[in-house]
Amino acid sequence: MPTASDPASAPSRFTVLGPPGLECGGARVDLGTPQQQAVLTLLLANAGSVVQLGELVDGLWGERAPATGEAVIRTYVSRIRRLLSEHGHDSAISSHSGGYMLDLSRFALDATEFADLVETAREARADGDIPAAAHHLEHALGLWTGTALAGVPGEAAECERLRLERLRLAATQESLRLRLELGRHAEVVAEVPLLIERNRLEEPLYEIYLLALYRGGRRAEAIEVYRMVYDLLSEELGVSPGPRLRAIHERILRADADHDEEFAPAVAPVEERRVEPTRPLDPRHDRRLDRRFAGRGAELAAFRDMLEESRGDGPGVLFVRGPAGIGKSALLREFAHDATDAGRQVWHLQGPATDPRERLEGYAAEFSGVPGPVLLIDACEELGGLEPWLRDDYLRRLPGDAVIVLAGRNGPSAAWLTDPRWAGTLVVRHLETLSAAESAALLESRGVDPSLRASIAGFAAGNPFALSLAAEVGRNMSVTGQPSRREAARYVVDNVLALLAGQAPTSAHRQALYVCAHARDTTEDLLRAAVPGGRAEELFDWLGRQPGVETAAHGLTVNGVLREALDQHLRWRDPLGYERMHRRIRRYVMGELLRDAREPHASVAVMRTISHLRRRGAVLSRYVSKVGEEDLRMSAATPADHDELVAMARETHGEFTAGSVRFWLQRRPETFEVLRCRRTGRLRAFMSWLTLRRPERDELEADPVVADVWHDVGRRTAMPPGAHIAIARHLICPAYEAKPSPITDLFQARMTRGWLHEPGLAASYLVVANGPFWRPLMDYLGQHELECVRADHPFAVFGHDWLADPPERWRDRHLDEELWAERHGNLFR
Repeated sequence: MPTASDPASAPSRFTVLGPPGLECGGARVDLGTPQQQAVLTLLLANAGSVVQLGELVDGLWGERAPATGEAVIRTYVSRIRRLLSEHGHDSAISSHSGGYMLDLSRFALDATEFADLVETAREARADGDIPAAAHHLEHALGLWTGTALAGVPGEAAECERLRLERLRLAATQESLRLRLELGRHAEVVAEVPLLIERNRLEEPLYEIYLLALYRGGRRAEAIEVYRMVYDLLSEELGVSPGPRLRAIHERILRADADHDEEFAPAVAPVEERRVEPTRPLDPRHDRRLDRRFAGRGAELAAFRDMLEESRGDGPGVLFVRGPAGIGKSALLREFAHDATDAGRQVWHLQGPATDPRERLEGYAAEFSGVPGPVLLIDACEELGGLEPWLRDDYLRRLPGDAVIVLAGRNGPSAAWLTDPRWAGTLVVRHLETLSAAESAALLESRGVDPSLRASIAGFAAGNPFALSLAAEVGRNMSVTGQPSRREAARYVVDNVLALLAGQAPTSAHRQALYVCAHARDTTEDLLRAAVPGGRAEELFDWLGRQPGVETAAHGLTVNGVLREALDQHLRWRDPLGYERMHRRIRRYVMGELLRDAREPHASVAVMRTISHLRRRGAVLSRYVSKVGEEDLRMSAATPADHDELVAMARETHGEFTAGSVRFWLQRRPETFEVLRCRRTGRLRAFMSWLTLRRPERDELEADPVVADVWHDVGRRTAMPPGAHIAIARHLICPAYEAKPSPITDLFQARMTRGWLHEPGLAASYLVVANGPFWRPLMDYLGQHELECVRADHPFAVFGHDWLADPPERWRDRHLDEELWAERHGNLFR
């Protein structure tokens, strides 16, 4: 029996390293329509394993699958079987319960041949046989006839295409390095630029290019290429080249890059890139990319003011602070351009230089005789113990007309702020995220396809690093068609997390970070419920120390792009774990958190938390307020409140409502809850929650709404012994009956708590003014509208049968939407 690794003896051979094909007996077989090829691709990618019918439907159509999707897949499989049978492979595809399996042992596959040749090359390289390794890799790359699976549609084919293309790029880089070792520098120099054009963010290609130029006797060009990639990464992403590329550059500067064993490919942890120190910037510095800088108008104005006002009476100091990725380095480069345009000489120290004190002392010596020198120092926190020397000695020795800018994550220490010698000369600016308009301007300036801008901006939440990185990836997608949206999103998210999230010491700590990003507010109680086995107190303290995690009124929170990146990362990395986490959080929120939320601020917070968990839906968020707090106190109604409640009901909804309020205050005063301004005592709103087992005749006669409700109960359900119904009869909120507010949030929290946690509740009803406004929410919440309500009052009445649709089932009615629905912040959606 021929095998995939023995192509010579195999009568038939599949090809996927280009347009898909099947060769049988020297003839090429027509594989049918692109959709049929997509089904075959998924079977090939999972050869030897059963592929479920649902996987084939999802792999071809995703969320846009037609109702007849499974039938169409069966048709495609039948056609593929018939095609293979015509060439002697009758049982190549076998049926299994709910799926199909392709037996690849009877075929050769070019992707397998490619992988075998690459592995053989690596073994030869390990044995020191460089020519043989280079030969095997050239043979492997020669198997490619174009883009993998060219023309095959569907998400499954796209994922497989990207996997194969990444393997091709890795093998290409290995081949280029081997040819460098063999002295074929001219070949490498000729090939790498085209690869760079297609993979502009692939730093290993620049490493190879620099070495090839240098060893080909083109040292000046190598240095210029490094300057180009330095500018590209710094201007567009706010980062500098990685440590391996920097090391090659330094060896080229020393004319010591004749061997590159230490630069062989290696898997290294992602680290934050650091920008190396530079000498004074050339006034002719190329500013072709300046148009791509967006925002920071206030900071630029403050710096320009300092340039104009420096008169020699002491150096001016501007301190720029902000978290990683907020654009400090990019802003300092813009400062350098402005200073150069103003005729100033600029010295720019970025990151941990070798002996930064010696370099700074050297700069100070160069300031002599220079009018108004400008010194920019980035990443101050990495200068370590030099801060006291910098503050108390070095900066005081600089010329009086100097302008100094310091940038760091944490801002100046208390020693700066309390030192009277710096009073009046130290200006501190905290960098915030870019506004929506600034984000849009940045994306437009980078040439990002308009169809991608909204999703990029929604994901990045104004973070310049995320915006710039996604913009560059999005631009490449538009220009080259590669990578795919999914692969591009993963690349951006991975790099954002590498910069902003840091390393977690254990899996429990990482899970706690995911929880903090998924929930609205994170407390020790939530961590105890959502991270089983973790030490909640320790996890909470650790979270509070992490960059990007902030302290809010009701716990810890992650904001902006880090929240989106963490949430998207877990969704595709571990979908089942993502769902488990979501269920644990919502069980806690809608369980004990909602049950115990009695105070107004807590009730508002829990509704906003529930809305946050359901943010992927398009309904609930429109009915829950986002910000703002009402200074309210809630209390049971007292006899002294009665007249005021009746008067508010009359002023708001007329005599019909006032009569109902008056009746129930006399009959059931304990059912009324009153909201007053804590400071002034002014009545703001009130509600009543009637619980009825069997209403009295006079109650039905006095309140037609209750009579209509009771009639609906009789039509729908038989009341079990001891059960009752509840009616949110009065929801009186004069200022907010047609829009969400903290008061309507509180009303919703009270009703939801009753629906989920009130023992013996058989059915519930609520009476609302402005029915058309609230109707979409009622439909979302599974509340049916009563049609028998009389026309002599202005209310709509909605109800729910908790015996037919119990709380456990009701809670999960929108679970799939909560977990998997697309929304505005989804990157490259």
